[in-house]
Amino acid sequence: MPVSMRASYPIQMFRALRSAWPAAAVLAAGAGLAGCANTNGQKFAPACPQTGILRDGSDLTRFRSTGTDLTDMVIDGRITGLSGKCALDDPTHLRTSISVAMDLTRGPAALGRQADVTYFISVSKGQAILDKADYTFTVNFPRNGDRQGLRGEQIDLVLPIDAKTTGADYRILVGFQLTPEQLAFNRRRGPR
Repeated sequence: MPVSMRASYPIQMFRALRSAWPAAAVLAAGAGLAGCANTNGQKFAPACPQTGILRDGSDLTRFRSTGTDLTDMVIDGRITGLSGKCALDDPTHLRTSISVAMDLTRGPAALGRQADVTYFISVSKGQAILDKADYTFTVNFPRNGDRQGLRGEQIDLVLPIDAKTTGADYRILVGFQLTPEQLAFNRRRGPR
């Protein structure tokens, strides 16, 4: 059965992750989502997916043209956390909700006070990527501030489960959708 991702805006599915996928690339891998719920009167709450932030994709620095000096920076961002919960949707499906938090800073090279930032949520099982979807934040910086803390919409994922597959068999990773140049910059700079 396929994984289902639901949001209130269009998503692009099944894109291959960058070569930065290796399993060791997780910055913050939790044992699962914090709020696993028991909503169907079961004796025990269901096992929830593991979650994490992709290490190489946790930061975004967008520059004007080819410069990499602070004066060339258009926007700088960092994914700061994940929140979510999971509960049985029915005996064969686990409903998982996840929301991404980030801090964004407007750089000196920004032309306006609005910027779009794209991040992804991927679902894997073992080494197989089952699904990946991109989501876009539009941030409007106020006239008197160049920094914003944002939390994305709650994204619902429906994961198939059975006697051999529990929620703990899945991994949910998030990160910024980066260009090859942005990814190379993150790797040169290292984690912040």
